[in-house]
Amino acid sequence: MEVSRNRATLLSAAIQVLSSRPEAGMAEIAAAAGLTRQTAYVHFGTREALLSAVRDELSRRAIAVLEAADVQAGTATEALDRFLTAVGTLLAEQAVLAALAEHEPAWEADAARHVPVQQMLESVIQRGREGGEFTTALDIGWLVTATVALGHAANQRVRAGLVDAPTAAAQFRTSVMLLHGAGGGTRLRD
Repeated sequence: MEVSRNRATLLSAAIQVLSSRPEAGMAEIAAAAGLTRQTAYVHFGTREALLSAVRDELSRRAIAVLEAADVQAGTATEALDRFLTAVGTLLAEQAVLAALAEHEPAWEADAARHVPVQQMLESVIQRGREGGEFTTALDIGWLVTATVALGHAANQRVRAGLVDAPTAAAQFRTSVMLLHGAGGGTRLRD
């Protein structure tokens, strides 16, 4: 029980510390967790293994948040809105991934992590088109790619300190709704 608690504590501390100091080492992360450096090494072996665990944990959390948006329920416009709202809640936490990618050249984003997100989007877009809710004639693959890119752009603006996460989330939502030709895309939402 203590082993899994220490591991979870280290992961949470790593996410918090790395979001502001992506170059932080094991000792700093362990100290933030209230544990020793040795304990961090027992659980993860190397900093790279800890970074991989952080990426896995953030991906797991993101998928859970997006799945909770229940994109199969309601109209396609409502589903897209819930999906975008869920992505907006992830912006602040996911900034750690962008920070790590900037400071760890070998630590590239794993394209496989986007597949569940892309599949959710494709499903919503197809439903929106079939139901006449989405009026754009753009290719579905393009819409998915553009939506993901807009999410990354919102994340980048938060990371650069240009906007706060709620503002970026509202701008992201409005941009994607307009891109898809979905209702409600012309206004910024609180």
